[in-house]
Amino acid sequence: MKCKNAILFLLFLPVPVFVCGQQPRLDSLKLEVDKSKSERVSKLVEVAKNYVDSVLYNDYVVSCLEEALDSAIRVENDSLQVEVYNYLGLAEFNVGAYEKGTNYFYKALNLLDHNPNLKQKAKVYNNLGMVFDELEDFSRALEFYKESFRLDSLAANTEGLLASYINLGICYQNLKQYQKAWEFNNKAYQLAETSGDSLSQVNVLNNMGTLAYDEKDYDESLDYYKEALDLYEKSRDQGGIAMAKNNIGLVYLDQKKYRRSLKNFKEALQIAQEIDLYDFSGDIYSNLSFYYEEQEDYKNALKYYDLYNEVYDSLIGGKQTEMIRKLEAQYRLEKKQREILELQQENMQQKELLNSSKNIQGYLYLIIGLVILFLAILFYLLREEKILARKLQEKTEELKKSNTSKDRFFSIIAHDLKNPFNALVSYTSLLRSEFDSFSKEELSQIITDLSDATEQGFALLENLLFWTRSQTNRIKVYKTFFNLKSVVDNVVSLATPNLVAKSQRVELDIDDSLQVFADKDMIATVVRNLIFNSIKFSYPDSVIRVNAKKIGENIQVSVIDQGIGIDAEKQHKFFNYEENTSSPGTAGETGSGLGLVICREFIEKNDGMVWLESEPGKGATFRFSIPHVEAEK
Repeated sequence: MKCKNAILFLLFLPVPVFVCGQQPRLDSLKLEVDKSKSERVSKLVEVAKNYVDSVLYNDYVVSCLEEALDSAIRVENDSLQVEVYNYLGLAEFNVGAYEKGTNYFYKALNLLDHNPNLKQKAKVYNNLGMVFDELEDFSRALEFYKESFRLDSLAANTEGLLASYINLGICYQNLKQYQKAWEFNNKAYQLAETSGDSLSQVNVLNNMGTLAYDEKDYDESLDYYKEALDLYEKSRDQGGIAMAKNNIGLVYLDQKKYRRSLKNFKEALQIAQEIDLYDFSGDIYSNLSFYYEEQEDYKNALKYYDLYNEVYDSLIGGKQTEMIRKLEAQYRLEKKQREILELQQENMQQKELLNSSKNIQGYLYLIIGLVILFLAILFYLLREEKILARKLQEKTEELKKSNTSKDRFFSIIAHDLKNPFNALVSYTSLLRSEFDSFSKEELSQIITDLSDATEQGFALLENLLFWTRSQTNRIKVYKTFFNLKSVVDNVVSLATPNLVAKSQRVELDIDDSLQVFADKDMIATVVRNLIFNSIKFSYPDSVIRVNAKKIGENIQVSVIDQGIGIDAEKQHKFFNYEENTSSPGTAGETGSGLGLVICREFIEKNDGMVWLESEPGKGATFRFSIPHVEAEK
């Protein structure tokens, strides 16, 4: 049969360091890690990233990752744990240990369920898709690729979306759903062209050529392969040129254009031999054997068939290793089954012997059986009691932790409420006793301060009321269609005094016709908290940007400031009332941190997600997304 050479683009699998040429020795890798002291963990992960695809160094890569995992668990760094689990899964996948690899991927997902990171989660789902792709369970692989695509859409991850389009196109081609395959290949090509990714662009062209070949549209297939060849020649990619020429030779062979077919096969073989693509040379030998067979030149057909077998035999050793493992596993299974059968036969013989024994022996066995049963029941009851006691202890600890967190939370609320009320009591007492002694300007300033304190206290009480009602499930969701920009405009108008006080301004990038299907009051509360939070932590004379756009099947809203930024270790605490702590703004403003907790709960009630992207000194970006629903539906 004829072989076709298409590019299967696998997401997030690190590009192997050892493709051609001499490979570094293991001793040099160990020396590279041992030299690092202060940054040892990052060096361990870097080694894994660079060498995870090398089967030769698999054991060493796994040992590096296990050490890094211990460090990540010790310092409770969930993000690093997810990264290490992902690389461990890839390391096991590359040596065919799919079950162990899948187990690591699911451990990463468990961590991401508690601290969501869209890009990391998309990578894990993609890698699970690769496992089922390798097992040729294409339907299951498609489910994981779709979820990876959804998460990359939410995160507006262009690189991830491009790779998702390519993987989905290949998966639909494997399922022989060619129309879908064309749809995603075209999307991939457009995105690669727009983003200037020439490598992905030429990969998509090869995939399109293979797809047209599968549909037996040889003219169209030839056009795609020639276009890919042109790009390979411009980039001087000799391996790509050889592959494209081999593909073109296949199409010409099916079109019975033998002279052109032979010319391309010969040129592909020459390049493959020059750059030492040994296994690819075997594919070309096979194609040349088919060519000469159709020409009835059986001497040359046999010659290239022997050359193909020579390459195949030299490469089969690696496959034999996997076959040995399968045979060994099969042998162990059969041995276990034999042992079980022998035990069953022995048990039957014992039963027959028991039946033929004297009555006294039967009674003795019965008593022993009852004693064993009694002991088993006793052991079971004791074990259940221990399990219940342990569960009770765990629930008690959880309750203590919850009460401690809430006590701390209400302590913060009480402290933050004290500030505006102290200002109110002090100023009103002062006005009552010394009103006539103040000038008009002083009275104006006092009234301004009283107004600020009142607004601060009212906002805090309003957030506390929202949170309390949410905790007791007294807030109901009433979804309607509404114009998002009008809601944001109202919030900006409400924030005008605060913006003027700090010489700040808000810039909007929201389509006037953008309609949202959600609880309008909840979304308004979320937008208000995010904008006022950005005002609080932004410097005077800065700009706050608010934009909204449709990404995939969701509408994403972003509030971007130029403020003080947030340390990575503190970011995951912002949306959790058990860990959240307040900090003063750039002008000394105070707050409880309750507003962001409310934002998370309100967005989740509207089937959405909220997250934070920030670096210290570079401002912060708060984003939330909710499902997009067409108005006519």
